[in-house]
Amino acid sequence: MGLSTTLSAAPREAGSSNKARRLREAGRLPAVCYGEGSGSQAVELNYAAIKKAFLTDPGNRSLFTVSIEGGETFPALVKDLQIHPVSRKMLHVDFLKISPGKKVTVKVPLTLSGKAPGVERGGQILQSEREITVTGLPGDIPSSIAADVTSLNLGQTMHLSQVTLPEMLELVKTVDLPVAVVNVPKGLKAEAEAAKAEAAPAAKAAPAAKAAKAPAKDKKK
Repeated sequence: MGLSTTLSAAPREAGSSNKARRLREAGRLPAVCYGEGSGSQAVELNYAAIKKAFLTDPGNRSLFTVSIEGGETFPALVKDLQIHPVSRKMLHVDFLKISPGKKVTVKVPLTLSGKAPGVERGGQILQSEREITVTGLPGDIPSSIAADVTSLNLGQTMHLSQVTLPEMLELVKTVDLPVAVVNVPKGLKAEAEAAKAEAAPAAKAAPAAKAAKAPAKDKKK
């Protein structure tokens, strides 16, 4: 539990766009940290480290621990992330300092755990939601939340309201979206339909064959 990734930052002098460009060329990312009751502080981060935190590290992509060299360490939300429209590289990030005792609302990665009975019967499980929005204290936010799919059979769906959360978290939802579904593959459907089609004529023929074998009753004149 708790914040999954710590980002190391160093103080920098706020300046012109040319200074920010030179920072980026040196493999650094300009950023600013601010919060309630405190002024803003310009910092810089290692670009490769923050890219890794956003793309490959476990945990959510909006809540981090920021540790400033020679300064404080605090939980922070990513409030704004500027991306270059062509290269898609990060240009600048704004961090909002938050109090460890104040609840936050963030998106947390959602994973599936267990094996669905429907999969064992030949079905395919599809995950439609990759993140889940929850509210809780920063230290209680997990790196991910697992949805247990061991009760899903063929054709069944799990919704957000069916995901079990840790006691200290609350689910935030406006629509009870589907999280995962066990689909019946086309091949499995085709086999089932073919079996039904083969069984239908046989079922119709059985009464006729039985009637033909039955001895004819004498008719009274």
